Amino acid sequence: MLSFMKVLTLTKSNTENLIAEAIKVLQSGGSVVYPTDTSYGLGCDALNSNAIKKLYLIKERPLRKKPMHILIPSLNWAKKYVSWNKSAQTLADAFLPGPLSLALPLKTTNTPLSTISPEGFLGLRLPKNSFALQLVQTYKKPITATSANPSAVISKGYDPYSADDVIKQFKNKKNKPDLIIDAGQLKKNKPSTFVRFSNNFTIEILRTGPISEEQIYKALQKK
Repeated sequence: MLSFMKVLTLTKSNTENLIAEAIKVLQSGGSVVYPTDTSYGLGCDALNSNAIKKLYLIKERPLRKKPMHILIPSLNWAKKYVSWNKSAQTLADAFLPGPLSLALPLKTTNTPLSTISPEGFLGLRLPKNSFALQLVQTYKKPITATSANPSAVISKGYDPYSADDVIKQFKNKKNKPDLIIDAGQLKKNKPSTFVRFSNNFTIEILRTGPISEEQIYKALQKK
C-alpha cells in the first residue's frame, strides 16, 4: 500500500466517489480512516487476516491481546457469526443504527474475527453516521471500528475528532493508515454505550454512553 496517507475531503456531492475509493483500499488489504458517531474510526476488512495484522501494527497493539469492535453491514450478517438472542434483538430494534455496541459470543473461533475477539465476544456496531453506515453496507462485509490513533501508552495517542488529529499522530510513524476521509470537525460525543451478553445471555453494561443504563433496562422490560 501507499507509504503516505492519502486524504480525501468529503462533500455533499462526492460521497459515492469516496465510498468507492475507500472500498478499493479495503479490498486491497489496506486501512481507511472514516467519520463515525463519535471520533474518527480506523477500518480494515475484518475478514482479512493480513489486513487485521497490519491494523494492529498501526494501533501499536500486540495481536490478540485487546479486542476491536466491528461495523456490520446488517443484523442478519451478525446472526451468522454470533449467538444472537431476543434481548439483543430488542436493543437493536430500539437503538440501532445508533451509539450502541453489542458484544455477543462468537459461534466459532475458526474465523479471522477471533483475532479481534480474544475473549470470544465480538463487539458489533451499526452506526448512525451516514458515511460509515453507507460504507459498510456498500462493502457488504464487516470493517473494524477502532479509534484512528496510535497507542495511548506508547505514543500518547488520543481520540481524533478531525483529520488533522489523525495526521498529527501518524505523520512520523512507520505504520500508518492508507486513506483518510476528511469529514471536517466531528462533535465530541461520548463513546457508544457498550452492552455484553454472556454465554447464558445475561447482560452486563460495560460502558454507559449516549444511551443510559435506564434506557437499556426500560427497553428490555418492554420485550
